[in-house]
Amino acid sequence: QEGGILYTIDYNEELHEIAEKYFAEAGLTHKIKQYTGQAAEIIPTIKDTLDLVFIDADKVNYGLYFDMVINQVRPGGFLLADNVLYEGEVLLPQGEQSKNAIAMHAFNEKVAADGRVEQLLLPIRDGIMVIRKK
Repeated sequence: QEGGILYTIDYNEELHEIAEKYFAEAGLTHKIKQYTGQAAEIIPTIKDTLDLVFIDADKVNYGLYFDMVINQVRPGGFLLADNVLYEGEVLLPQGEQSKNAIAMHAFNEKVAADGRVEQLLLPIRDGIMVIRKK
C-alpha cells in the first residue's frame, strides 16, 4: 500500500543479502526495513503502529514476541502465528510433548485467555492462529 512499510526480522545473516536482492528486483527497497539479529532486541526499536504482525520464529519466545508487539498493533489489526499445532504435538499429554510443543501449547492458551484479542486457529498444515486485536 502507498505509504506502507514492511518490517522483517531474521536472525539468519545469510538470508539478509538474498532477501535484499529480491526486494531490490521488486523495486520495494524503499518500503522494506530489513533487520538481522535477535527479535527481542529489535522489536523495541520499531516505534510505528502495526497493522499486521506475522510470527514464525523460535517457538519458546512466541509469547514474548506477542507481548512485545500487541500494544503497537492498531485496534482491528492482526497477528498471525505460524506452527501453533506443532505437528499435532500440542494435543499430546504434556509428558509426551517436546519443549517446542509445550511452548506452542502455552502460547495458544495465553492468546485464548487474553481479553484484548479474539482468535481463530486454522488447522492448515502446521496450524496458523489468526489473532485480531479488539
